[in-house]
Amino acid sequence: MATVLQDLADGGIELRDAGTLLKAAPGRSVVVAHVVPELRAQALDTIAETTARARDAGLATDDVAVSERASHEDEWRDVWKQFFRATRVGRSFIVRPSWDPGAITTDDRVIDLDPGRAFGTGGHATTRLVIRLAEELEREHPSGQAGAPVRRFLDLGCGSGILSIAAALLWPGAKGLAVDVDPEATACTQENLDRNHVTTVAVATGDLSVAGETTFQVVLANIQADVLLPLAPALHARVAPGGHAILSGLLSRDVPAIVDAYTAAGFALRQREDDDEWSGLTLRRA
Repeated sequence: MATVLQDLADGGIELRDAGTLLKAAPGRSVVVAHVVPELRAQALDTIAETTARARDAGLATDDVAVSERASHEDEWRDVWKQFFRATRVGRSFIVRPSWDPGAITTDDRVIDLDPGRAFGTGGHATTRLVIRLAEELEREHPSGQAGAPVRRFLDLGCGSGILSIAAALLWPGAKGLAVDVDPEATACTQENLDRNHVTTVAVATGDLSVAGETTFQVVLANIQADVLLPLAPALHARVAPGGHAILSGLLSRDVPAIVDAYTAAGFALRQREDDDEWSGLTLRRA
């Protein structure tokens, strides 16, 4: 539903479930779209058409409910200030918005991040999982000084850019590439890179093909399972021999299929982390 409404929503799309900061009831999801009044009828028609199509495909959609209310365009942004505070993620990171500096220690890796038009504040389990797994990998190869040096990393589906910033702090000697198919996301990533004075990460709009023939010692991909599954062979080609792919965006029930697909493509599972119903994987290319 969120994907179908994307073209009509001038203020963005927000998906709420049991794992997001603004939670939905267990077992339910809520899609919030900010639509200009002129497109109200079109949005309602789109919802009805999509629901009917899902019902015809055998999905349980009889309990879908639509509610609406008028709001100012600033509300979408300002409501986050009630919920997004300086947050510790992993062992060493603190993610903070401009309105909450938090309590910082000398050992903290700080990411300054204002919620914007793209996914990724550190509040969702999948983002936390990728950062925790990246920290574990950096412990094995600190700043690229041991083992297989981390010279390049790729943030595929970069969203807000939080993972690119985290990787740049973990491996300051590496060059990064942040990629997303959504130009709003890449614009948001660039803003957050600038906010954090990160100059070692390039940003590109498109799919994995924009990486060309470049290989990376670390690939970070926080994308849902139905996108990651067919990407296994192409992602294997972009990971340098001995390098790693860190994947999340996965419900725990998706893990067996992902592991099978990526093992068949030439990866070996190194580590799995779980956070409630979500999972993250570190895979090594042989």
